[in-house]
Amino acid sequence: MVSPLALNFKMMTMHSSNKILPLLLCLLLVTGCKKGWLDVNYNPRDLTSTDATPDLILAPLLERAIAVQETRFLQHWMGYWAYYHFPSGHALQTYDRTQIDGDSFSGEVAPEIAFLETRSRDLRMTFYTGIAKVLRVLAFQRAVDVVNSMPYKDAFISTILQPRYDDGLTIYEDLMRQLDEATTLIKGAKLGDNIKISVADIMFHGEQAKWIKFINTIKLRLLIHQANRTDRAAYITAEIAKIKNEGSGFLESGQDASVNPGYIINKKLSYYFGSFSSHNQYGGGDYNPLMQMGSREWAHANVFAMNLLKQNNDPRQELFYSTIDIPVPSGAPEPFPQPGRQDLRGNKVGLYVNSGAFPYQDGAYISSVGGSRNSDIVKPEARGIIKGRDMADWVMTSIESKFLQAEAIQRGWLPGIAEEAYKDAVKESFRWLNAGGNATAPALSDAIFDTWYNAEVTAGNVNVSWAAAPDKYKLLMFQKYMAFNGIEPLESWTDYRRNGRYPDVPISIDPARVGNTLPFRLLYNSNEYIVNAANVNAVGPVNIFTSKIWWMP
Repeated sequence: MVSPLALNFKMMTMHSSNKILPLLLCLLLVTGCKKGWLDVNYNPRDLTSTDATPDLILAPLLERAIAVQETRFLQHWMGYWAYYHFPSGHALQTYDRTQIDGDSFSGEVAPEIAFLETRSRDLRMTFYTGIAKVLRVLAFQRAVDVVNSMPYKDAFISTILQPRYDDGLTIYEDLMRQLDEATTLIKGAKLGDNIKISVADIMFHGEQAKWIKFINTIKLRLLIHQANRTDRAAYITAEIAKIKNEGSGFLESGQDASVNPGYIINKKLSYYFGSFSSHNQYGGGDYNPLMQMGSREWAHANVFAMNLLKQNNDPRQELFYSTIDIPVPSGAPEPFPQPGRQDLRGNKVGLYVNSGAFPYQDGAYISSVGGSRNSDIVKPEARGIIKGRDMADWVMTSIESKFLQAEAIQRGWLPGIAEEAYKDAVKESFRWLNAGGNATAPALSDAIFDTWYNAEVTAGNVNVSWAAAPDKYKLLMFQKYMAFNGIEPLESWTDYRRNGRYPDVPISIDPARVGNTLPFRLLYNSNEYIVNAANVNAVGPVNIFTSKIWWMP
């Protein structure tokens, strides 16, 4: 037998694998047939190692890299979303099914990435080679952040069926080297030598400067992850110096790393819209119809994050969450109190709601994801997370870039004023959500932020005001947690773990839960212990509640 993780890392040329080759065909078939980046008459099932040019492979891999795939369980764990009708004992809220199994998080690093890197190198298309390295980094970073040690050096070697495991630190350091190489390759690339790069690159359309900013921002993310380990200080200092010397900076305000191959109704819709809009009537999203329907129901408010927004008078409360579709009748029975605005309501993870006893606690009476009613094409007035059915799907947002820079400034890694960097990061969240209602005039969103911030400063709100906060770092982390609501739960989980379980996100209240804290990691797939036992057992015992990811202090 072949190791399940080996299947995830074997080259696609191994036809004995029942998983890898169909994956490429599936990716190209379901995400690739769009005018603008792939000839609609091209049959992806005819692809071979000689006719699969980089432009035919890149776009679906970029789409696959978006941040919100395989993170539904984290939206719940991190206090952002809560489904009202999971029965007691459901794995998501008991922490019992916590292995990488494809239902919650597959841990898969697509082998097509390695194929793209090899194929583009053979064809001397260095822009594509550089992008392939970036995609490799993103995939392995996310996987390490979930399971720590994993196959890396033995990955993508077709003759190795039981790959050895590399520790997370070793992988992270090589990921930084891969980003260095990607920078050199992309900077030196000649666009004319890279076939259809401006079309196949559905992220930055061949703009080298934006790719370099993105690479630097990923580097900063990797360094921030390990910032609380004091033994990493010298390494971090050296890597920050390299970023400064390169000189391109980071993703700027309004500059997401996002993908959009040209979403249209009769081809395909935005993944986020298709998966999580409660008003989606067009399909799209996940390719499994049952999972898609489940996702739309799951993507409803958790009272924890919602109440934090209400308590801090945060104008974003109606942007992270939508107002309810149907008003709750006065005096209707409720399973628990809903403070503040009654048109914004949520549920609790682990609380099964009996619809007979509480008929006004299901989807129509609970807030869905902010902007869910924006079901038309994206327009400048669209507010919230969901902007429309053809919205771009983000790999990394300008919000994260600003918060990473703010933390780096606060730590003294980058020049700047910590207070201003903090305010700029929170303000970027207002801009990203289009709080002002006109995406072409970000100053309107700035004005809403300024009014709110100044009022909370006057009130001495320690969760908002820089001057009032006794711990400036915790303030930054609190507002970063708030800004990532529904947007980047994996990074929220990472911050929670590296910062000593801060913010104090509540655990599931399901009495059948198997632990009294949020897990630190997921388990390896159980089949791995059967077919790759020697290598996985060499990692040592794994406990989801106590086994740390390498960057945790």
